[in-house]
Amino acid sequence: MKGKKKSHMGLLFKEMGAFKITMILSIIVAAVGAYVSLRAYGYIYNAAREVIIHIEDSGGVDTLYLIDMGKHILFCVTGAYGLYGLALLFSHITAFNTAARLKKRLLRHIGSLPLGYFDTHPSGVLRKLVEKNTDAAETLIAHQIPNTAQSIALPVFFAIYMFKYNAMMAIACIIPVVIGFILLVSIMMGGGSDFVRKYQKASADMSDACVEYVRGIPVMKTFGQSADSFKRYKDAVTNFADFVYKFAISMMNADSSYNTAINSIFVTLIPAALYMFKTSTDSKSVILDFIFFASMIPLAVTLLKRIMSNSSESIIVDEAMEALEKVFNEKSQSFAGSLEPENFDISIRDLTFRYSKDTPVVIDGVNLEIPEKSTVAFVGMSGSGKSTIANLIARFWDVEEGAIKIGGCELKELSKKSIDSLMSVVFQESTLLKTTLAQNVALYKPDATKDEILRALHLAQCDDILERLPDGIDTVYGSKGTYFSGGEIQRIAIARAILKDAPIVILDEATAFADAENEYLIRKALEKLLADKTVIMIAHRMQTVRNADKICVIDNGKIAESGTHRELMIMNGIYKKMTDEYEKAVNWKFERREAVNA
Repeated sequence: MKGKKKSHMGLLFKEMGAFKITMILSIIVAAVGAYVSLRAYGYIYNAAREVIIHIEDSGGVDTLYLIDMGKHILFCVTGAYGLYGLALLFSHITAFNTAARLKKRLLRHIGSLPLGYFDTHPSGVLRKLVEKNTDAAETLIAHQIPNTAQSIALPVFFAIYMFKYNAMMAIACIIPVVIGFILLVSIMMGGGSDFVRKYQKASADMSDACVEYVRGIPVMKTFGQSADSFKRYKDAVTNFADFVYKFAISMMNADSSYNTAINSIFVTLIPAALYMFKTSTDSKSVILDFIFFASMIPLAVTLLKRIMSNSSESIIVDEAMEALEKVFNEKSQSFAGSLEPENFDISIRDLTFRYSKDTPVVIDGVNLEIPEKSTVAFVGMSGSGKSTIANLIARFWDVEEGAIKIGGCELKELSKKSIDSLMSVVFQESTLLKTTLAQNVALYKPDATKDEILRALHLAQCDDILERLPDGIDTVYGSKGTYFSGGEIQRIAIARAILKDAPIVILDEATAFADAENEYLIRKALEKLLADKTVIMIAHRMQTVRNADKICVIDNGKIAESGTHRELMIMNGIYKKMTDEYEKAVNWKFERREAVNA
């Protein structure tokens, strides 16, 4: 049997801060408004009783009494609407301030997380967290809490009124209400929360896939592909649609039973009224009570449906708060160190790493020395851990077991300024911001002069790019049809690194997806960037690592082999096998071309 699921609403109430007072006021005012609205029914009952009981009397109906009842009814109706509006005012003040506090805290915390966190949490998921999850909390506070206060207060006052006027008819009305409530609870407890959790995940997956799909539209159009060809997007949308459809079908019977129960009050009320009519000496009072209870039935049905709606909303918000709590539980990256490295040697000792406590080890007992101004290349199969080691050196993740030292200082002992100035990272797929070319190049050095930016672009072989830009380095990327190819973006990213002039460069095979012309220009640009630098290279093409001072073959998170190209070829191990396979693939391509030309 599953244990009771923990509620995560505490996070929401914590974020209310001083605005808990306005939230309490909203609840109180909403409950008072519920009482006032029911008082109107009481006055209607009294007026109807006056008419029915005394219409045949010699004295007739007391007109002044009816006018007085009418005034009370008008006062209660307007008062109920006014109080509900005041309750919403208080709840909206609380909602807006709480949502603002929650978003600010969330964004501050996300900004403090290690860069590696963003590799495992796509932008679509993070956007949903920041926007939709906090919006769900805002809606709950602004509308659902005062509505829930009314929904709870109304049945209590309603029951009191019913028993006050006619206990037997009250019991007759309450029986189907209780049955409906039991069905409601069984629906919500029997898989409702589990559905919402799965729904949130499917929705997040679809959101992320949609973002990725939109970004890939230019490539898809170039190759004449349709949306169906983007498998991840198609699968995510199909999975979401199938999931919602199957759940809707499974809930139809339960929902039908629930609606049948709460709409069957007349089934028990009419027999009770007939019995009382036959046995009572005051038939007029019985008729009056029946009319009163019959008029209250729509209110009872509305109340139960509102409770169900509020329960569904609260489950959705609880799941949203759980997702936010998971983010807040992620450990922030601290930059409390103040040391400066003596040199740029890199030392890795007994490095073991896993992404979280519940995940397997991905780096297992790695030891490595990287002398200053040397080049070390990591090669290995996809998923072997080569990129993870490089990311740990760049402090995209914090080291929990073992140590990484630069110039004799552990990474955590270095100041943030030192970490920022020590390293440049050129990713396999670099990104440009929607701003000027100059600002893109000067991203790591905002105070760079125009001459410095132009020099960096020249060294990065970007002269041909500058020649065709309408406003030179002041051209805004993405405006007036200004876009660059993948190879051109890589050269601009290299210009960015050249301008920063960091002593350590981490290079994730910048030529992996470049065409022949861009690959040649990128290699020339890298010669300028890597001169007299400590270089960590993640290699995907075997020919790019042959001149490295040391090549490390990573296999299942361990350094399986290390040495120069010549030494590793003599070992006749994993590296030689990878090199032979790579050369076979290259030669096969050339052979195929010769056969076609022949």
